Amino acid sequence: MRSGGPTFRGADEALDAVDAIVAGAAAEARRAEQYAAAVDGLRVHGRPSDGSDVTVTLDHAGGLVHLAVGERVAAQGGAAVARAVLAANATARRRLPAVLGGLAREAFGADSATTAHVVQHAERMFAARAGASDAAGERPAGVSVGAGVLR
Repeated sequence: MRSGGPTFRGADEALDAVDAIVAGAAAEARRAEQYAAAVDGLRVHGRPSDGSDVTVTLDHAGGLVHLAVGERVAAQGGAAVARAVLAANATARRRLPAVLGGLAREAFGADSATTAHVVQHAERMFAARAGASDAAGERPAGVSVGAGVLR
């Protein structure tokens, strides 16, 4: 019964084919390790478009790893700080898909299925929704803020 797979003229040819498969898998594993290390060390910064002295730093998953609030913004009170922080966070999150996609292209190539998956996932996770805004006082459609919370 034939399996429909490749046929070899002998054991040496079959072993060479296996060696080539193993070498390809090892190279792919090295690229994946390099990508993982780059992603692990990734930091993306964002600032509000209004020029407020606030900087947000996010990791690869969009987690906040650093926040810097300048005295000028802090002196304006909690509501101003909250708006500036949210705007800076939105800016950084919008940058994540491009940065993650760039790392994937470097590691796996522009035409790789892995790169396509990374880009698609990052865009789904972090890209701005239609109608989203980082302008002070505006919220993306579908987002509600309860009384007394960052109003």
